[in-house]
Amino acid sequence: MKKSAMQLLDADRQIPPPYFKYWGKADENYAGEPKWHPLVYHCLDVAACASLLLERQSGWLAALSRQAGLEPEWLRSWLHFQVAIHDIGKFADGFQAWRPELLATLQGRRGTNPGGERHDTLGYVLAKCYLLDWLGLDGQDPDLLYLIQPWIAAVTGHHGRPAKNLDGAKLLLRNHYPPPVLKDARSFVTQTARLFLPGDFAFPASEAGIAERRYRHASWLVAGLTVAADWLGSNTRWFPYRTPDHSLDEYWREFALPQARRAVEESGLVPATPTALPCIRTLFPGVSMPTPLQAWAEKVEIASGSQIFVLEELTGAGKTEAALTLAARLMASGCAQGIYLALPTMATADAMFDRVRKDGGWRRFFAAGAGQLALAHSADWLKLRLEEMNRRDASYGQGEDASASRHCSAWLADSRKKALLADFGVGTLDQALLAVLPARHQSLRLLGLANKVLIVDEVHACDCYMGELLARLLRFHAALGGSTILLSATLPKSQRARYLQAFALGSGFAAESPQSNAYPLATRLAHSDFIEQALQARESVSRRVGTSLLHEEPQALAHLEETVTQGRCAVWVRNTVADAVETWRRWNMAHPDQSATLYHARFALQDRLGIGARLLADFGPDSSSDTRRGRLVIATQVVEQSLDVDFDDMVSDLAPIDLLIQRAGRLQRHRRDVLGNRVPAETPDGRGGARLAVLAPVPVPEADAKWIKGLLPKTGKVYPDHGKLWLTARWLAEEGGFEVPRQARAMIEAVYGDAAFDELPEGLQAVADAADGACRADRGAARGNLLNFDEGYTPTSLIWQDEGEAPTRLGEATVRVRLARVAEDALLPWAEVDAGIAWALSELTVPRRLIAAESPRDGALIAAARQAMSDEGRYVVVVALRPVDDTWRGHALNAGGNDIHVIYSPVCGLTIEKGVEDESDL
Repeated sequence: MKKSAMQLLDADRQIPPPYFKYWGKADENYAGEPKWHPLVYHCLDVAACASLLLERQSGWLAALSRQAGLEPEWLRSWLHFQVAIHDIGKFADGFQAWRPELLATLQGRRGTNPGGERHDTLGYVLAKCYLLDWLGLDGQDPDLLYLIQPWIAAVTGHHGRPAKNLDGAKLLLRNHYPPPVLKDARSFVTQTARLFLPGDFAFPASEAGIAERRYRHASWLVAGLTVAADWLGSNTRWFPYRTPDHSLDEYWREFALPQARRAVEESGLVPATPTALPCIRTLFPGVSMPTPLQAWAEKVEIASGSQIFVLEELTGAGKTEAALTLAARLMASGCAQGIYLALPTMATADAMFDRVRKDGGWRRFFAAGAGQLALAHSADWLKLRLEEMNRRDASYGQGEDASASRHCSAWLADSRKKALLADFGVGTLDQALLAVLPARHQSLRLLGLANKVLIVDEVHACDCYMGELLARLLRFHAALGGSTILLSATLPKSQRARYLQAFALGSGFAAESPQSNAYPLATRLAHSDFIEQALQARESVSRRVGTSLLHEEPQALAHLEETVTQGRCAVWVRNTVADAVETWRRWNMAHPDQSATLYHARFALQDRLGIGARLLADFGPDSSSDTRRGRLVIATQVVEQSLDVDFDDMVSDLAPIDLLIQRAGRLQRHRRDVLGNRVPAETPDGRGGARLAVLAPVPVPEADAKWIKGLLPKTGKVYPDHGKLWLTARWLAEEGGFEVPRQARAMIEAVYGDAAFDELPEGLQAVADAADGACRADRGAARGNLLNFDEGYTPTSLIWQDEGEAPTRLGEATVRVRLARVAEDALLPWAEVDAGIAWALSELTVPRRLIAAESPRDGALIAAARQAMSDEGRYVVVVALRPVDDTWRGHALNAGGNDIHVIYSPVCGLTIEKGVEDESDL
């Protein structure tokens, strides 16, 4: 027969254990009885989840053991105990008084809430003051408290950020823990110690300073483990509320552990077994003949422990397949248990997600096709909702490509921070960078990455600020035993050296300086060696791109007119939205029968997705002469970021040379005949060779600070280092083109190398110095925002922010604008789709100086519309639009508080009629 809490007897005093009289979870709407869950049971629930996670995620325990320098079994017992006391702050009156009716029922008293501090901080302070005394360890080592303090912070900071380190701790505890409450908390801690720790428990001896450093390093993973365990242990699906009818040891054995096993299994946190003998053909059946890079990735010796690879090769040469082959081999060798593939933008992440998901491709990386796949970026939910809607409309969904939700547990899919725990994650680099910023739940991200291969694609896209963040992430990842693969087509040698040095610092390797100037190049740094392997280029991507400089916009338009008249298709890549819109208008006025397509980022998301889909159909791999003939696209850089499109001819505004190489990747990308129809890969392209026309001022030796402003004033603001623009223009003028890959390294170093500054005209050196100073300032800002690995998970002076507020990128302040149609005195979403996502599809992002706030003209309509939005319209500016001729018009306020006219068209996008000059990019 089960005993009630009042019948359970303390073995020593023969009275009911008083620690059962405290609630840990409570919900009046809970479906069942009781409506509360004992605090001590919740603590054991979470400890049980931590126990099962350490059992099933063997890589986590190994990493913790390695970092802390502790034997796994000793560490396991200590972690069970530590996690079990993670919520001792809830004994405090400040917490219990949140539910006065429960306090009265359970303890027969009325409590007061002293206020001021959360239970995580109260628990941290309580453990710091009393834990060693309660465990009888206060006399073992005078430095022991300092030694374990980061772990106390890690377990009590289970809500995603460290607790506060407060002065006046004794007074705080006296206010929140009256003597009977303090006695009950002590009783629970000592009983928990008896449950988990051996009777002769003591901390292993270590050299002075060594254990302190190791414990601090390990605390990052302890924090992540506690967050994951607390999230699982707080879920009533697995841990229903119970009356206190079992002793602690009985509850642990009969309820906590069995339910934790179920929770870990059903949450998707049991790592899949990697494929035993991965090779390029089994992972990618469509690859009949591996490229030289892919062949190297398949055969290079895999060292033990953490290691970093840098793969430099042209776009289209199979870098992704090579990187994933390396990742699969690292997993098979026991160096990792999963993959996170990080992309520079949401669009590229979506495209890569679709790519690895196609035909269940990610399943080939795991035995028996097991494994969890997850997408992680700030709008991942919207992509998946769109897929669900499209599948429902099309009445399909039985194939492998149906939806990520079929392959990722509901628990993992609940938030992008959890998605990094999946076996195979795809997302933006930002989601990984949050692991080294003081952002809530960063420790969970760090834990998710710790036993994975981190693959960073297009690493050259990192600016000064993001580059500093990435370097810190590499240090953290290496220190925690992870491996990394960096991919780039255009990585400066100095940048490669910086990332290698950061990884070496974290892993404890000797830092190696890159020596090779070969291209393509594969680099590997491990504890055993440093390899720089020159590779042969893939023949199909080796080519010469002829270049010509155009020095006036009419020349560019004439060039495009000639191309279109010949029945070919072309694109003009402009550096700013304003320039793209103006060019599009000018072209369409002059060519009403050959109108151009405009593509940039300032469309409502529904319209942008629609234009992108049409571009892919008209100019993508499966396009033909029927859709391509005589067509012109005027676009910003977004055209190259995620769309696999191919144009016969291209004009580009001047940009740094690495970006021009990237843009040229959309120029005659696929083999076609003279009409534009696809031909086999072994057949020569019939379009006469790729030619890139670049709109740029003449790179005269006497160029000064005004050099770029006369022809491309807005470009000068998008790319403030005019010296790099001048060096790029000079290279193109002198060479008349470039051969890739033969000249790729020389091109990049001619602009980014250490000696490039000395080649600049004197009039541009001051501009280059200013740009370098701004870069250094951005790096300094990054270092000021970043976490310090050596400090461990402890209270810091840094301000911990929610994930949406932590800055993973610097740049001009932006605002999310939500477009609405005025219809019968009400506002409807611009996007006319399923109501659940209509408002999200009606959004776009603009610089804050253009649109900063809502106009008071439609205040009542906007206020009413917000009530119908699922997010209540928080953090967005709503613009009410009314039809005027062939556009829609509304009002907003700019950063100066001035009323402006907002004009929107689904073919032109959003423009501002008056207010401030628009010089923003994309």
